[in-house]
Amino acid sequence: MKPIKNKNSLSSYQIINLIFASIIAAIFIYSAVYSHPEINHPIPSVFSQLTGTDSPSSGLSRSFSALTQGDIESAKELNPYSIQIFLFFAFQLIFRIFTFFLIKKGISWTNTYILADITLTTISFLLVFSPLIFFTFELFRNFIVN
Repeated sequence: MKPIKNKNSLSSYQIINLIFASIIAAIFIYSAVYSHPEINHPIPSVFSQLTGTDSPSSGLSRSFSALTQGDIESAKELNPYSIQIFLFFAFQLIFRIFTFFLIKKGISWTNTYILADITLTTISFLLVFSPLIFFTFELFRNFIVN
């Protein structure tokens, strides 16, 4: 990626960061709007409806709602992975906004920063979402074997 020459124009990396920050903010807003005691989320679990069993992501929306209201105990009960996933998204939101302004300032080590961002985000994503990833692989393995 070439260095940014015009500080007023946005680089593709800045645009990507804005898009990610917007999506994450939308997730948090959705979670805050649909409060967990009501358990009235408009997006049902398709997996649970089709199979009749729960997946590791079951209760994640309600759990995020609980976390946006500071109810950590309910969040843990609704989904044991919710806190680590919520923290991942919260960190990513802050990091994406920080990165947008850091790049806008015109740092000279942009390529190194982008490479570190990609590497650390990928590693943290794999660690945080590993239970869901392994569940999915196990599902595919069972589907292929049966």
